Amino acid sequence: MTTVPSSVPALAWGAATDTGRVRSENEDTFIAEPMVFAVADGMGGHQAGEIASAIAATTLHERLGHGAASVDVAVAAVVEANAAIFQGAHTNLDQRGMGTTLTAMVVLADQGSGARLAVLNVGDSRTYVLRNGRLRRVTVDHSYVQELVSTGHITEYEARNHPRRNIVTRALGIEPSVRVDTWVLPFVRGDRYVLCSDGLVDEVDDDEIASVLAVHASPQAAAEGLVAVANRNGGRDNVTVVVVDSLEGDTPPPDSADLEIDLAWDERGRVDRLVDADAASAVATAELPAVAAADVPAADGVPRRRRVSLGAVLFVMSIAVIITLTITLLLVMRNNTDNSPSPTTTDSTTTTVKSTTTTTDRTTSTTARNTSTSTAG
Repeated sequence: MTTVPSSVPALAWGAATDTGRVRSENEDTFIAEPMVFAVADGMGGHQAGEIASAIAATTLHERLGHGAASVDVAVAAVVEANAAIFQGAHTNLDQRGMGTTLTAMVVLADQGSGARLAVLNVGDSRTYVLRNGRLRRVTVDHSYVQELVSTGHITEYEARNHPRRNIVTRALGIEPSVRVDTWVLPFVRGDRYVLCSDGLVDEVDDDEIASVLAVHASPQAAAEGLVAVANRNGGRDNVTVVVVDSLEGDTPPPDSADLEIDLAWDERGRVDRLVDADAASAVATAELPAVAAADVPAADGVPRRRRVSLGAVLFVMSIAVIITLTITLLLVMRNNTDNSPSPTTTDSTTTTVKSTTTTTDRTTSTTARNTSTSTAG
């Protein structure tokens, strides 16, 4: 068991990865170090997926290996990784179209309120937390099937077997810039975190994940147990799991629903392309059923209403102005029948914001090269 320096609450961790029962190569990369933990699921042909995930892991190791002074510092490291992958994909023909998902957790410096943990996420890899026997999902998938689940078109069970489950709506390396979801959590004694690639959640539902975590006291045994269950249930993809235990910190509240999760990112609209992570090609939105941009699940799984776009606001305001002026004009004409009021012309401008969704290509014919710098049993 490995623990972090005494300046922050102690952590213990374990990690495991496997190619799975179907893939020939492993494009996943993980980090399991005292101050930073991450899982990156690469995508792209000619070993490019492996390269993309390795770039993400290496960048986080170099920038966040000693923790982060703030959430902004942690996000900057992810943005830097995105830029490096994007540049590599556009300067090397063999790496064209490469990208990676990323879920990560970094220790934030004590700034008077105690050390905290920052969770960062881009794509459909996930971070969970188990408290008082209850497993809760911290991150929200950036994927087409998550949109279907959020709008009630399919269930979580159906999502794991959906033919379009490989379509992601956000990933590192696809665009020159990237939006990063972040959450800030306190250290709570007894919390167990699980960071994993979609190779786990496509095969193992949340109840079974919680059951495996409850059986294994050691984080290393828990990580290995989850990988084994994923392979036993089909192993259709590479599977990587990092399990982190908080050995010190605040006393857990009796109500496991109180996770004190602060969402620290600002949604600015939807991405503009979809990418088939397996076929390494862009997906035309006409190929996919329409999904209403309605509810997005919060960290606790409860739907949260999307923020209204600027275009919608301007449209409503324009209609309101037209209606108001029309009513006013009718009243004036009615009350001044002896006069001939000059016609009033109202120009209204409606702004429409079109959003399409971004995707990222991923193929599986790459050579695995995991760059974990520290794992502990």
